[in-house]
Amino acid sequence: MTRKVWLLCVVLLLGVSLAGATTLIKMNFGDLARQADQIVVGTVTGVEGEWDPSLTFIRTNVTLTVERSLRGQSSEQIVLRTPGGWVGGTGQDFEGAATFEVGERVLVFMTTWEEDGAPKVLGYVQGKSRIVTDEQGIERLQGGSGHGLTIAGAMRELQHGPDHNVALRPAN
Repeated sequence: MTRKVWLLCVVLLLGVSLAGATTLIKMNFGDLARQADQIVVGTVTGVEGEWDPSLTFIRTNVTLTVERSLRGQSSEQIVLRTPGGWVGGTGQDFEGAATFEVGERVLVFMTTWEEDGAPKVLGYVQGKSRIVTDEQGIERLQGGSGHGLTIAGAMRELQHGPDHNVALRPAN
């Protein structure tokens, strides 16, 4: 009997120590628009993994060449940081984090990391949409909370949404 109790305790402790999850708060397009510090349309020009200063976590620096800044001050390039990625042959997955590929055109809602103020994707995967051209030649958002919206419709919603506070302007 004591052995069964001991075994049960070990299994429970292992289960608790190995259990881990990312909890995302569901955010729709309007939620992202209201809460974002920055909103940009741009092209991914760089994706580079690195260890955090404590050498505990891998994070990825994503360089965007900004085509259009929809909210916030933006230079021609922004480097945002996402959790997870690859350094050499070591990878670390962060469930729910937005991932980026060099060459993809994206609409990104951003806020900042509390630790150092570096830009990050608001709402993780929900705050990043690829911009793709469909069979009719119409640009649409793919993925994220804007999935399926035309880019023109997304721009109108951002410009004329309930807060009326998004100014459309080219990046400086």
